[in-house]
Amino acid sequence: MINIFRKIRKKFFSNKFSSYLLYAIGEIALVMIGILLALYVNNWNEERKLKNNINNTLKTIAYDLESDTISANSIIKYYETNLENSKKILENKITKDNYMECLACLNLVTIYQPFSVQNKGFGQLTTLIDETNSEKDSLIADITRFYSVYTPMIAKNNDRMESVVMRNFYDFEKFPWFVDLAQNKLTEEIIAYYTTSEDYKKRVASHAMLAATNHLGITKKYKEDADELIERIYARLEENK
Repeated sequence: MINIFRKIRKKFFSNKFSSYLLYAIGEIALVMIGILLALYVNNWNEERKLKNNINNTLKTIAYDLESDTISANSIIKYYETNLENSKKILENKITKDNYMECLACLNLVTIYQPFSVQNKGFGQLTTLIDETNSEKDSLIADITRFYSVYTPMIAKNNDRMESVVMRNFYDFEKFPWFVDLAQNKLTEEIIAYYTTSEDYKKRVASHAMLAATNHLGITKKYKEDADELIERIYARLEENK
């Protein structure tokens, strides 16, 4: 009889242990599934936030580039006119008799227009690049390359133009007629310098070479590449709607 009770008790506790074990395994599985789901949802939210941040950053970059192209148009127009007037001086088409027809020809080497690149959007992008697989994203890679190439190049050209213009200005300070020029008085001596002197022609030729080959040429190329990037950015934003 005692043996029978022992067997029943053993069987009872054995079944109870198995039930507890299955229950514990089930609880662990549920916890694991919950953790995995939470990680999935968190990753999905992070990816969605990152995508939204990238889209907003691309919009800002597009606005920056559009602003730059407007500035570029103004600079291109200015320097194309500057070069036309430079040609008049170099070809002796401006004389003491007709200088009033091109007063701008008398200020060719002491004025310049710098090109200021807007880079707010690119600054925002640099904080996101590490969070994205930018090497596989050709648009982001091209935007990064665009700013990395043009920003220092344009800054250097601005410095060169400013240096040449300021050097001419300081040189003019040494001429006896500078005070009259500063007061917008076009004396015969001033008119003679601008229309007949070889010194002014050399300064115009030097300024024209720098403006045409560097400042104007790079500004045109910047605008061309910026227009292409703007189209690609808006195409990407349309796809991501």
